[in-house]
Amino acid sequence: MLQHRLFVYLDQVARSGSIRKAAERLHISASAINRQLLALEEELGTPLFQRLPRKMVLTAAGEALIYHVRLSFKEIEWAQMKIEELKGLRRGK
Repeated sequence: MLQHRLFVYLDQVARSGSIRKAAERLHISASAINRQLLALEEELGTPLFQRLPRKMVLTAAGEALIYHVRLSFKEIEWAQMKIEELKGLRRGK
């Protein structure tokens, strides 16, 4: 099952083009991110990145997944804003 944390890893690797850079930004080990991505690719049955000598580039499957990952991030953000609005209504008259 896909988890939010794994989505964050995927997004950071896609943005930086590097597992090492993503790991530095997230303050975790590169091997932990790599293991998670390899497990995800195994689960999905397709590579999500082309592993080039100096960078990682999303495959077509990776592009499709990252689109939905980023959309889910936006939807979570919208839901949090809505909840904050509702909390404000409870405090008002």
